[in-house]
Amino acid sequence: MEEVLVPLFFFGSLFAFPLLRRQMIHRHRLELLRLDVLETTAPDTSATAPDSAAELALRLPEPHRLYALALLCRLQDAPAHAPEQQPLDAHSAYLIRQARNEYLPATLRAYLNLTPAARTQLNGRGQDAEELLREQLELISSGVAGALAQHHAPADRMLTQGHFLGERFEKVADRVRA
Repeated sequence: MEEVLVPLFFFGSLFAFPLLRRQMIHRHRLELLRLDVLETTAPDTSATAPDSAAELALRLPEPHRLYALALLCRLQDAPAHAPEQQPLDAHSAYLIRQARNEYLPATLRAYLNLTPAARTQLNGRGQDAEELLREQLELISSGVAGALAQHHAPADRMLTQGHFLGERFEKVADRVRA
């Protein structure tokens, strides 16, 4: 009986371990997604911000809708949210998070809340509401592009590793020479 149970236990654990590991990874990712959803769906304290950026973008006129949705996708796909990519440095991650949670929704909300009298006032000043919206969306987009381009964390880690190896192997070379 023992000669059957030992190999059975061995092969059972050999095949069960990867399944258990995959289940734990899946649970961890679900928990991260759940926390992310709770973070993004947390009640907003301001009374004027009930809509999300995606809902607001869908209410825009056509050329601006596509641009705002593409910008929102770019913000969502930033390395701060993708665990398989290198995380952003603190400043860039903060800028991306602020752009997604505050700057973009506030810009869209300001455009959508324009009354006909406010549009007339803007036109009287020689400014077009659609042109102002496009400029503001481009400003957010260029800021996000700059934050993503200034992702220095991998280069910093490479330099740190180089300095560490230089110090470590210089000491070894000095001992060998002595």
